[in-house]
Amino acid sequence: MASHSAASVTQGSEARGPRERMVIHAADLIGRDGVAATSIGDVIAASSAPRGSIYHHFPGGKTQLMTEAVRYAGDFIADRLGTLRSHTAADAVTDIGDVWRRMLINSDYQFGCPVLAGGLARRTEPQVADVAEEVLTQWTKLVASRLVVEGVDVDRAGSLANLIVAAIEGAVGLCQTQRSVEPLDNVIRELALLTQSVATA
Repeated sequence: MASHSAASVTQGSEARGPRERMVIHAADLIGRDGVAATSIGDVIAASSAPRGSIYHHFPGGKTQLMTEAVRYAGDFIADRLGTLRSHTAADAVTDIGDVWRRMLINSDYQFGCPVLAGGLARRTEPQVADVAEEVLTQWTKLVASRLVVEGVDVDRAGSLANLIVAAIEGAVGLCQTQRSVEPLDNVIRELALLTQSVATA
């Protein structure tokens, strides 16, 4: 996802090959409808991929496709957390807030987090949930690493990073429910102030 506009996970997908288009559109559908409600047929229709190509590209079927889509979605945020090394943790929090604000508004609050949706699918798709867990752990470690660089104690950095990831994920859900970006804006503002305060303490 790192190469795509934050406005939509599917923007620019038309220029991609059928395999990548399917992954991109699967991530979008998971974010909107969840794993259980996203069928291979839905992905084929959304991506305009040849029907016969699905098992050629994804011999593991729906589980493989959903797993790769969740990982793809996770890479988008991980890229932003990992490549802005010259900025502060507060800058990273604000940047991620901007990403989500645009996605929520541009999808009319229909698009939620594909990674969290993948994690909630453990009963029916445990492999997808395992990947979602890995992604969330990666995000937390990336945030924690930024905080440590800014002088925060390792244990405190891990705890704060967990708070940051959980708060943003929860804020996205509140925004979808309330059809407003205000919950996200409030959470991002408080998290940015918190990260600034611990970094300068």
